[in-house]
Amino acid sequence: MASSRSLPTLAATALVAVVPFLSAAAGPQETPAPVAPLVRNVDVTVTNIDVVVTDKKGNRVRGLTKDDFEVYEDGMLQPLTNFYAVDGGKVVYFGDEAVPGAATPAPAPEPTPEPAPAEPAIAPLPVPRTKIVIFIDNLSLQPFNRNRILKNLDEWVRANVRDNVEAMVVTWDRSLKVRRKFTNDGREVSDIVRQQADISTMGQTRISERRDVIRRIDETKSEYEAFVEVRQYALSYKNDLDFTVDALKRTIDQLAGIEGRKILLHVSEGLPQSPGAELWKYVQDRFRTTDGGLSRFEFDATSAYLGIIRAANAAGVTMYMVDASGLSIDTGISAENRTTEAKIDSFVERTNLQSMIQLMAEETGGKAILNRNDISAPLDDMRGDYSSYYSVGYRSLRSGGERPRKVEVKTKKKGLVARSRRSYVEKSLETRITEGVTSALYFARDENPLSVGIDVGEPAPADSQNYLVPIQIRVPFSRITLLPQGDVARGRVIFYFVVVDAAGKQSELATQVVPVEVATKDLGGLARKDFVYDVRLLMIPGGQRLSLAVRDEPTNMVSYVQKGIFVSVLPG
Repeated sequence: MASSRSLPTLAATALVAVVPFLSAAAGPQETPAPVAPLVRNVDVTVTNIDVVVTDKKGNRVRGLTKDDFEVYEDGMLQPLTNFYAVDGGKVVYFGDEAVPGAATPAPAPEPTPEPAPAEPAIAPLPVPRTKIVIFIDNLSLQPFNRNRILKNLDEWVRANVRDNVEAMVVTWDRSLKVRRKFTNDGREVSDIVRQQADISTMGQTRISERRDVIRRIDETKSEYEAFVEVRQYALSYKNDLDFTVDALKRTIDQLAGIEGRKILLHVSEGLPQSPGAELWKYVQDRFRTTDGGLSRFEFDATSAYLGIIRAANAAGVTMYMVDASGLSIDTGISAENRTTEAKIDSFVERTNLQSMIQLMAEETGGKAILNRNDISAPLDDMRGDYSSYYSVGYRSLRSGGERPRKVEVKTKKKGLVARSRRSYVEKSLETRITEGVTSALYFARDENPLSVGIDVGEPAPADSQNYLVPIQIRVPFSRITLLPQGDVARGRVIFYFVVVDAAGKQSELATQVVPVEVATKDLGGLARKDFVYDVRLLMIPGGQRLSLAVRDEPTNMVSYVQKGIFVSVLPG
């Protein structure tokens, strides 16, 4: 006989900790013994790498086929199993054949036979959606430089964000703010970008702080005192940089579960490899010494940037890094240095700020936009990258360890340059579901092949601060795979829960493995019935967002459902 089950209550408190506890309504329960999988699944997936091909002059190369590419994973050549080419935002080549309707050379004319009945038109193959996150780093930007770049962005998004291309705007100034979630309305994104010109930036503060440090260095009597000044400046700078790196990784991680091409367009005035590197050099020049040179490596942030690269490649995010400082004069002749005893080494300063953004762009298959006052042309090049490219894929039998793997794409034709991400992280199905259900907290995900439904009951006070919210989850028996085993048919459903509150505090992910057992003789009567599963969430008053994933274990089919919940303190 089919039956519903009662789930241990999950708690999403003000601290957003998910703590399971037994519900009184559920009655006495015993901890179930671990159960073996119903079926053994071998996770064989296809790794797809998007590739942009140009000649040595940077001109985009079209018309290549699968036979023109080679892919190496950890140095080993991989046989290609999947291939398609996108040109002008349309799939023009799929597998080993050109797509019907795509532009091809006209064949020689032949005698026209008797006209045959017209065949129905073939629907064009869908192109993956492109999602662009515009990340404006107000912590590093000066108003004039930022607003010059925003003007270019304003014009570009108005013309290019539409149809299959969506954009999102976030800003960073020690606080990460989402100014607009993903939309394909270019005019709306343009309005949001334009509004950012009225928001204050903090880059000028950093310049003022450095000017004060230089003045104090010039007043010191010994190199030791000067190095102390630099160290204090570098510590403050590194503290801000640590938070910036964390903000970038959080943004990238939230994109991990989103399908399609993902681009992070980062606007800053550079990110330092070693905060204050130019000041260490300034002290050496000021006192004509080589001491203290190793001290700057204490603040080297290369490993943090490599962490961003790993996160981006694991999430499938391509990074385009804009240095908004543009073309600049030698800082040694700027007003900041006219009265100093030595001068800032411009080469050290610029290399320190640009080397890491260039590394992040190259390693993720994107580009660094450097030393330009007008970035309109590079933005158009970026559009070409996501509207005209190749996708090559190969099968990989997962080894069980989620670790980075090096990947290199080459073209067999000489003189061509293939640009793609240089690593990826193999992920288990469990990880992909976890990323998907977490991303859905922030970006709605409407994939529901299991036809999962959610009903929210009336919240009831649990204590002086929290409420119990009953949730009922319904899955049609017709969508659950039940395997006959004698007199009983068995299946298994796995639920994944995560909650975020109105303040943006996110709970830990909770999972529940639920066996489904039905008498074989009753299978015929379940066609129009639901498997019902009950859970109670302990929530604080206010708005909450529940993200739920439901997985049918035998087939690994997964549904993603989100539900907004408001807990009111008012009676009724």
